[in-house]
Amino acid sequence: MSNNTKIINDPADLVPLLHVFKNDRYTEIFRQVFDGDVSQDELEEEFGKDAEEMLDLLNSIGLVKSHWSMNNGSPVKEYETSYSRFKANFECDLKEIVEILHISMLSDELFEKDQEALEGMIENGSEFISDLSEKLEQSEVLVRAMARRSDSVYIRGNKIERK
Repeated sequence: MSNNTKIINDPADLVPLLHVFKNDRYTEIFRQVFDGDVSQDELEEEFGKDAEEMLDLLNSIGLVKSHWSMNNGSPVKEYETSYSRFKANFECDLKEIVEILHISMLSDELFEKDQEALEGMIENGSEFISDLSEKLEQSEVLVRAMARRSDSVYIRGNKIERK
């Protein structure tokens, strides 16, 4: 286990964490990795074929990392947590944090409408967050939160781009 601290300076960065951990299977697989290095084979044995997809998502938001080790002369992919502590270092309006929590907990089906609206506004493959904020009549924090939740766009600097 790593002795690093995950520092969140932007409230929108909470969205992927909250969204992932509303699912019990993601929570359980993270707990196992947190308890100590565990091989991909061990996780697939317990969680089935979904384990690789869950680990990829946890890796993409920076909570777990993989490394290779030797077991009886053959390479084995193992996972460990990237952080052992968490620190939130931000201030925002109560209205914004309520909306961030709402976006995080929204079902995939309900969020799809918001995701399509966001995608439709991104012309030429990228758009400034401030411009999208004006078009949607929402704060920049909420626009970033929507982008963090989306599977089809990502944030690069001050722009949101299509994947």
